[in-house]
Amino acid sequence: MSQQADSAGLRLFMDGLVDYAGLFPPALLDMTAAVAEYAAHRQEPEAWMLGRFIVPAGRLAEMQAAGGGLMDADRPWTLSVLVGGRDNAEAAVAAVADQGLAVGSFEDHFGAAARVEVLEAPIPADGSGTGVTGFLSRYVDALAGAGLAGRELYLEVLPGVDDVRVLEAVNALGAFETRFARIGAKLRCGGVAPEAFPTCERIAAFIDTCRRLGLPLKCTAGLHHPVRHQAAEPPVMMHGFLNVFGAGVLAHALGADRDVLAACVADTDAAAFSLSNEGFRWRDHRVALPDLERARESFLSGFGSCSFAEPREDLRSLGLI
Repeated sequence: MSQQADSAGLRLFMDGLVDYAGLFPPALLDMTAAVAEYAAHRQEPEAWMLGRFIVPAGRLAEMQAAGGGLMDADRPWTLSVLVGGRDNAEAAVAAVADQGLAVGSFEDHFGAAARVEVLEAPIPADGSGTGVTGFLSRYVDALAGAGLAGRELYLEVLPGVDDVRVLEAVNALGAFETRFARIGAKLRCGGVAPEAFPTCERIAAFIDTCRRLGLPLKCTAGLHHPVRHQAAEPPVMMHGFLNVFGAGVLAHALGADRDVLAACVADTDAAAFSLSNEGFRWRDHRVALPDLERARESFLSGFGSCSFAEPREDLRSLGLI
């Protein structure tokens, strides 16, 4: 794999791409350990790749107790907070009021030292049917009413639903909803069991639909490593972040079709990918630096990973850093 270490292409592709999710499986760190690890990563030379700390709203008080001595107004911590709920639509809406209070209390306590920039909310399966438009309207009304407006909001589309219909409903919401800084979609790319990993075709179709709609995309889970590979635990082909976000770049910059996107997502050859001072390349498809920058700014938000060390060390082994 011929690469340029710390190239302009790498800097644009990876800038703030990795949100830290150490509280979640498979890491499942306790709060004190997760906060300490994130604080340590913020001091490392590769901290420019590090995004926000991901935490459920219900654990903000715990984070407040664990992080009091580490947060500094001169270099504020930024958070992505999980709100709502995934099991039941009515329960998800009802949960938002208390979650808003938790966010408000946390931000009041830390002031300029920490801020919640992003909300991540799953769309429960029973809210994803033909009535999804009405449910989403009530959902965002509840979020705004709980004092959570003004932030980016990513709505997670659960497996087993009609992705296109739900994404079109999210996009329609974003077209007229002005209370949030940005509304986008979230795709889960893995988990602790093989069935949690979507097919390459679903990922490609999801990316293509988001690109067609102009809908910002965030991913989570199963993307600890750069390139798709066979994992031992769980025993599954694990997606790579170069694959998935590379496909996103190809979709946004080149309008690549679903077959091309699926092939990029499925590729297991690290040598097929390149990040250099010229931009991003996957096989014969090339994206120049300005188009790569636009893709990251307007389309590809980032992904949650329970490890920051694994993506960083893998990039180092590939000669990228």
